[in-house]
Amino acid sequence: MKFTRKLVLAALAASFGFSFSPVQASEKVNVLIVDSGSDFTHEALKPLALPNDLELNGKAGVDDDNNGYVDDIFGWNFVDNSATLVNLSDTPPDYDRVLRCMELLGKLQAYGKDGLTAEEYNYLVKNYQDKQFWAWVGFTGGWAHGTHCAGIVSTQNDGVNLNAIKHIQTGGAPKEEAAQALTAVKHAMLHRRTTRDDAAASEGGQKVTMADLEKYFTQLGQQYADQIKPKADYIASHKPRLINCSFGTENKSLCEMMKGNMVQWGFQNPTDAEVQEVVNLFVTRAFLPRDKAFFAGCKDALIFIAAGNSTEDLDNIVTSPNDVPIANKMVIAATDEDQKIAPFSCFGPTKVDVAVPGVNIFATYPNQKMGYMSGTSMACPNAVRFASMVLGVNPNLKPAQLKKILMDTVDKKDWLKEKVRSGGVINVTRAMYAAQQMLDGKTLFEAVKASRAQVADKAPRSAKRTRPNLSDPMVKELYFSVIK
Repeated sequence: MKFTRKLVLAALAASFGFSFSPVQASEKVNVLIVDSGSDFTHEALKPLALPNDLELNGKAGVDDDNNGYVDDIFGWNFVDNSATLVNLSDTPPDYDRVLRCMELLGKLQAYGKDGLTAEEYNYLVKNYQDKQFWAWVGFTGGWAHGTHCAGIVSTQNDGVNLNAIKHIQTGGAPKEEAAQALTAVKHAMLHRRTTRDDAAASEGGQKVTMADLEKYFTQLGQQYADQIKPKADYIASHKPRLINCSFGTENKSLCEMMKGNMVQWGFQNPTDAEVQEVVNLFVTRAFLPRDKAFFAGCKDALIFIAAGNSTEDLDNIVTSPNDVPIANKMVIAATDEDQKIAPFSCFGPTKVDVAVPGVNIFATYPNQKMGYMSGTSMACPNAVRFASMVLGVNPNLKPAQLKKILMDTVDKKDWLKEKVRSGGVINVTRAMYAAQQMLDGKTLFEAVKASRAQVADKAPRSAKRTRPNLSDPMVKELYFSVIK
């Protein structure tokens, strides 16, 4: 049985003795998936994709709406500059085998080795050792990423209109983007070295100073902000209420790349703390101005950002786009079925807002397939799904109100106090109840208080189960091999 928004709301009303005001189809929540592209030819996504009618009913190969993008019916591929969001000709060979491995990986990530039969575990190990094949598993995790995110948003949820843009390359562009940026910096700094005073250079001091780097990083940030404006304008034109951003630049990778560059710039044996200082400066001056420009036209949207999968405390570092200086954002950590923070998930008691299930999530894959993935990338669209259901109850909520409802109605857990700001996991039933209370005239404070009195915490899916044993080298390798 398909659970539509109407059925979900009716069930909630019956359970808790209240009524939801009807929401018309025209009030579906506009959701934009900013990712690796979403396959809206998928039968599960096709009914929810919001078409650009001028392009849909216009002439092929003609920019019917004069927005500069030809045939952009469901969004635009900014990586390849085309209307094709997902290239289905890239479907991996032996696709079903890939999906089977992703399924078994999901079970391993959720339940550990004991969650698989001996036959399943041996099958997974054998395929992992086939590195040529496993490269396709890794490729699929990126290629299918945006489609999977769209599928999560729409799971048991028909109250959304979906659009997408392809912002990252198939396979994980943020790292590549960072590498390109650092290469540009390296060339500029090396050039600067050749033009410095020879006497000063011969003294053996640092040939590039922090002041030099700050100046150039700032210039780079201004360039990025200017370059991203067309994409930002396009995003704003869709008037999204919710934006899913399951991407980011991993701090550990940046530090590795930056350390090598710093040595070439004249830094003598830089410590980890010194490298982190330069990385923080780089992200702050180069990437965050771009991120702010990216979302500049979306002040009426709540933007959801995946915390990342490098197991880091984000309170101690600066990351992109997590630290973009805007108020209308939520940063999402991932939990497992027991509402415990996932072993891969980044966290931060002041920088990460809430926790949401992100392990072994079942949703759409390109070319009419379904399958599993794990990561904060999966937790993020789950949070978007919950937010869309809350807006479905009360479309009048502003981004700040929606954020506060989601934060203040969480199931609080002691083990999440030092992991996320809210100290808990989103309770969508309680959040929807609070939204209805506000629609009925209560203040936000009163609505949250009433919802906490009325709606109990959600029980974990399983009270007792096996967990991954990451002290086992093979289990650990497999566990982190395709985390998106």
